Amino acid sequence: MSTDTVTRGLVVRHLILPALAPAAIVALYFTPVLWFGCVNRGLMAIAVALISAAAAFVCIGFGMRAKLRREPQREWWLLSTLLYTLPLALLIGPLG
Repeated sequence: MSTDTVTRGLVVRHLILPALAPAAIVALYFTPVLWFGCVNRGLMAIAVALISAAAAFVCIGFGMRAKLRREPQREWWLLSTLLYTLPLALLIGPLG
């Protein structure tokens, strides 16, 4: 595999997919109340936040393992963890 293919895979796995969780929280924030209702929007936001929190813990585990093995991808796992914790911050902070 070429370096370009590996880099593209890392960007998709560690940047684009984790960025979908904060985008889902923001999309739920701007969704009209008439579409889902207040309770359903809140439950969906909590579900997204809990799933992303679980994914952040998984990323922490993979990142610690990569750090112990001195793999070059350990910084990518940190980026994924930060992106997965962003929905929690958005839910508690400005969009809460």
